[in-house]
Amino acid sequence: MSRLHRGGLIASLAIGFLQTPLPAFAQAVPSAPMPSAPMPSAPMTGAPVPIEDTSVVEPLIVQEEPAPPVAADAAPACSCGDKACVKCDKKKKDALAAKVKDAYKGVFYANDFSYINDPGYTQHYPGDALKQMSVPGGGKLDVGGEIRVRYHSEENHRGLGLTGRDDEFWLTRLRLFANYRVNDWLRMYGEFIYADSAGEVFNNRNIEENRGDAQNLLFDAKLFDDGDSKVTARVGRQELIYGNERLISPLDWANTRRTFDGYKLMYSGAKWDADGFFVHPTNRLLTNEDKWDSTDFQTDFYGLYTQRKGLDIGAVDFYYLGLDYQAFNSNVHTFGTRLAGSKGSVLYETEGGVQVGDTSTGANHQSEFFTAGLGRKLELNVGASTWKPTVWAWYDYASGGDTFPGNRFDDGFDHLFPLGHKYIGFIDLFGRRNISDFNAQLLTPIGGDRVNLLVWYHYLMLNELTTPYNVNLSPFNSTTAAADRELGHEIDVLFNIAINPRNSAQLGYSFFDSGKYYTETSGGVAGTNGIPSIGDAQFLYAAYQMRF
Repeated sequence: MSRLHRGGLIASLAIGFLQTPLPAFAQAVPSAPMPSAPMPSAPMTGAPVPIEDTSVVEPLIVQEEPAPPVAADAAPACSCGDKACVKCDKKKKDALAAKVKDAYKGVFYANDFSYINDPGYTQHYPGDALKQMSVPGGGKLDVGGEIRVRYHSEENHRGLGLTGRDDEFWLTRLRLFANYRVNDWLRMYGEFIYADSAGEVFNNRNIEENRGDAQNLLFDAKLFDDGDSKVTARVGRQELIYGNERLISPLDWANTRRTFDGYKLMYSGAKWDADGFFVHPTNRLLTNEDKWDSTDFQTDFYGLYTQRKGLDIGAVDFYYLGLDYQAFNSNVHTFGTRLAGSKGSVLYETEGGVQVGDTSTGANHQSEFFTAGLGRKLELNVGASTWKPTVWAWYDYASGGDTFPGNRFDDGFDHLFPLGHKYIGFIDLFGRRNISDFNAQLLTPIGGDRVNLLVWYHYLMLNELTTPYNVNLSPFNSTTAAADRELGHEIDVLFNIAINPRNSAQLGYSFFDSGKYYTETSGGVAGTNGIPSIGDAQFLYAAYQMRF
């Protein structure tokens, strides 16, 4: 079966679901990007992000709750499914609506479908009947999945960096999961992924195809639980997600998703959460896209990630992350911290860290990164209506190495396993190394509550006159050192459309105005001195996602 036919098969399946009648809903409130969206959730809201960030911000549907018990001589009881019922408790309705909205998390093994058991739940979505199923002999079983279809039109950036190559194609992805909670102390979780591409001119990238694989296959055992704190052990294939995904992410923007094989020990208490883990990444190679991904035992990833909760200033994370590249005799050890919170209408987030270790040549590795953002929720009267945008100003910095051309295993900052698409521009021209990014964003609901607009501007510069680095931290230019620091300007425009809590869509456009680095280093001639193109780049994309 050709790539086009394989991609078309999943696209046809998605279209079939699209034609399924959607449930009516009472009232929608402002939504944010679908889970694959490159927008950071914490910067939009200023809310603290959990230690293992499983949050998903989706359109909220207001559900109905049963009326509280009334005396025998009181008015007849009414159902909260009846909008005329005035005895319903709004707080309970809102709480139930939040459970429905947040059921699907950033990692599906953290999904929570307990809303199914609430007698006040009157909405029904495709797949609800397969949730919270009782299993003979005991336990509960959840079965579900996700279908995503995305169209790309890439101008001057098919590949890594400005390449001079244009392409357009479709990406399709199917995820299926089963979560079996044997009892309060033991559970098993499995997740299947099938990702494909169709219509492209150039070869697909590693992150675009994976034709059938185990994305997660894990076992959890609760070792201790006294009501105030608990300890859980996990073993198997598992995705990792921490903080605002600058360093550790399953990389949901990619058509494939990142995963690991290994072990984790998790502690959760009233004031502190802490995770310790030791894992290996899986091998995602073009040569084995039709096979089960193997374990990369030559790369060790381990660390301790902690979070202090309940502080007035917000959530504060402290972490140590170690990464050993045995095949390259290199290692990096990252010590970092992160703060995210809000004070009234003011929002803030900062994260930074230092790295030490050994380069592939045996030299000492020393590098650092820093991010700071300040936001404000506004409320402006526009005629008879109120406009409620949120604005942010950001600065991102990551150090570069001292050598040219350098590689991932020298003394520049190593961004580990990030959601690179979430920051430094949606065209994905640059990785978090040897770069400074002055950027600002505007987020606002438009045309009602179900459509949100994001406008994000970036001004990008090199820190060292060596080379920019691609999203995989390979050097963009290994021929000629930079003649100027200015990389260019990027503007990203993204519409996030919340159809309902299980269906969402995106429409995005990005434009990159190439800077003096390209013209000065190449002498103004494309294809010279390691610069394939000195032109601008554009990216147009549209996506639909359904969960069931």
